[in-house]
Amino acid sequence: MTKVVLHIDRLVLRGVPAAERDAVVAGLKAALAREFALPGVAERLASTGHRDAVRARFAAPAGAQALGRDAGRHMAAGVRR
Repeated sequence: MTKVVLHIDRLVLRGVPAAERDAVVAGLKAALAREFALPGVAERLASTGHRDAVRARFAAPAGAQALGRDAGRHMAAGVRR
């Protein structure tokens, strides 16, 4: 079994109120856990090695948790490339 360790040093979400931070983080964690648990993803990540940065731009959905979810999906896609 391959273990994935992800460190997020900085996450910039412009225009997100501080009160919505926890909901964004919950959505982000859930999306990353789902994305990295897909069959073969951990092995593929292990073979590509370290990433210095992943950048993503996308239209913000309604709701903080949905924003975290979409951010997680885009981050996972950037790491898998």
